[in-house]
Amino acid sequence: MKVRLRVPSVNDPDFVADFDHGEVAVLRFVGSADNNATAPLAELLATLHDELRERNTREIVVDLRGLDFMSAPCFSQLVTWLTRLQELAAHQRYRIRFRLNASINWQSHSLAALRPCLGFHGSQSRPSASRSASSSPK
Repeated sequence: MKVRLRVPSVNDPDFVADFDHGEVAVLRFVGSADNNATAPLAELLATLHDELRERNTREIVVDLRGLDFMSAPCFSQLVTWLTRLQELAAHQRYRIRFRLNASINWQSHSLAALRPCLGFHGSQSRPSASRSASSSPK
């Protein structure tokens, strides 16, 4: 069963953010997240975070495989989202798994840089902000 959450859309012809909450919650980014997408992306991630907490979602997959470019301000919004997640009590956290496109260099380099500061677990190609420090990656 797919459920559409009350998340705002990102109205940018070069960037698509699509969210499905089926058996697995999946957030897909496609295109180019330039500076024009920063404010809508911030709103989407904040609203999505609240929805995931309300629904007691345990895990979300963030699929970046179709994302060619992400500006520094948009990437900062991802960092803000991850920081909000880490600020929650361990029992309130959900896991975030990233699906990357190995042929797009910025994805692995940028996400790998977040690993030490946000407690990521898992392989370099799939960092995941886990529900608790002791949980193992899937």
